[in-house]
Amino acid sequence: MQGTVPITFKIMRKLSIIFLFFLITGITYSQKSYLGFNLGSSISKGDFAGTEYLFTDGYALPGFTVQFDGMYYPISFVGVGGIIGFGSLYGDRDNYLQNLIDYSYTESEIPLFGSAPERSEVDFESGFWNYVNLMVGPELSVPFGRFQFGVKGMGGMALSFYPKREMSYNTGIGQLKASVKGPGLSLGYLYGASLIYRGRSGTGIKLTADYTHSTAPYDFELTLDSDFESFSDIREETVNVEHLNLMIGIFYLF
Repeated sequence: MQGTVPITFKIMRKLSIIFLFFLITGITYSQKSYLGFNLGSSISKGDFAGTEYLFTDGYALPGFTVQFDGMYYPISFVGVGGIIGFGSLYGDRDNYLQNLIDYSYTESEIPLFGSAPERSEVDFESGFWNYVNLMVGPELSVPFGRFQFGVKGMGGMALSFYPKREMSYNTGIGQLKASVKGPGLSLGYLYGASLIYRGRSGTGIKLTADYTHSTAPYDFELTLDSDFESFSDIREETVNVEHLNLMIGIFYLF
């Protein structure tokens, strides 16, 4: 029993030294609050990048993102802030159209007969995925010299604009049309990390990697108007919007 006392004392002394080191470092190189502007690449992930399922995959290709952010540090190591981010991603036109044609000609409820047309025979318009995110949350940050490393987690609102996807084809017995309608508002979250270099002039450079998740509800409608009968397929669907944003930016310290 007596032998455990020195060991416990040594452990507590080492922990105290480590805590004192980080405390002195935080005071010496205390973080300053900042406002920043970032831009970079937005890379679709998961179902958002998927091209297999017509309704739940996003068919999203990499695009770009622009972000305004700010962080206020009331105490060392802990800050609170927010971001306003905008992004635009390309849509995979060919894979989506092929799956839409296959669905139209294989779904038993749709009164279409004969062989499916080639993509080149179908009129189809396709647009971009766009999103706007407004999120707030805390950041844990550790300074070392003129550098500062931070990790954050945030939550808030995400407005996702489902891309324009309109199909029209004369089947011989009538006109087949398909379209989607958005945008959709949902809750979202992000987590990420950043590395800051603080210059002497009150500005600096920031590298950021953020993973963002939200959902995009939308309405899908497919109709067939013919001399024999009319058919309408209307449904509400949702796509998980997941993307990794890799950015470089500048910021102003205050």
